[in-house]
Amino acid sequence: MTAPSILLVHPDRRAQRIVQRVLAGVGYRVEIAEDFAHGLARLAELQPRLVVVDGSAAAPSAAPFLTAARAAGAEACMALLDAAQVAEIPRILGLGAVTNLLVHPMPVLGEELTVTAQKLLRDDLFGAEKYLLWGTELEAIALTRASQRTHIVGALADQVRARGLGPRAASVAMLVADELISNAVHNAPVDDAGVHYRADLPRDGDLALDPRHQVALRWGCDGRYLAVEVTDTFGSLDRDTILRALVASGFKDAGGGAGMGIALAYRSCDHLVFNLAPGKRTEVIALIDVRSPHGERVPASSYNVFVER
Repeated sequence: MTAPSILLVHPDRRAQRIVQRVLAGVGYRVEIAEDFAHGLARLAELQPRLVVVDGSAAAPSAAPFLTAARAAGAEACMALLDAAQVAEIPRILGLGAVTNLLVHPMPVLGEELTVTAQKLLRDDLFGAEKYLLWGTELEAIALTRASQRTHIVGALADQVRARGLGPRAASVAMLVADELISNAVHNAPVDDAGVHYRADLPRDGDLALDPRHQVALRWGCDGRYLAVEVTDTFGSLDRDTILRALVASGFKDAGGGAGMGIALAYRSCDHLVFNLAPGKRTEVIALIDVRSPHGERVPASSYNVFVER
């Protein structure tokens, strides 16, 4: 019986070597295909748990390959996108199959690739700690009233500035926390029929949040990333809604509701992560790169959509 593996489809030999080295420690053999036609042939002889493709995932030959990979049992498709390939993002999202996109000026950002692969392969999804250096402390607060949102996001921005992380980090942290908390308070709650019964309530109104409706905020910084994590206990956000919102984030009107909040958060941060346990909880993590002293950033954001098996 063929051992499970990771299939990398990438034409560049240097990138192939880098990805192989990065993924060497995850416990799966990394197989190589230089293009999608070669990848289709390799699918017939492999059992890939994860498919990693290069930024040309929007090519016409990508759709049959991605469909075949899913049929072969691959858990997810991850695209590695160089900053120069940002124009490909609309087509990549339009495929509806690329649930993980890593964008970086280098051929690959090793830490993010390792974390993404390990989460997918181990089905161990939750917690911002996975994206921060070991030992990083995270501060936590539970919202018991909707009216706390304004005070909490303002206090978060103040603390980020007090740590010397810069005005961009404070501004982005405030924006994404506000949007993600608002989504968790108003869009996440559903009744037994799947109706979002708080979605149309005014966002500036007050609501008492009992334990079922409480929203958890955590944040921390390891000197590389400032992580802002928001969790609800309904688990009503789904993969398709997220991908539609990501498409809308830069290319057309995102509409209202959760989609608009997701779009704003994605445009603002450097990496947006969705951890979904359907019917149980939704955890969204925004990562803000604080290493650039002047706030420069790659003109596109990475994203991950993980669904608990």
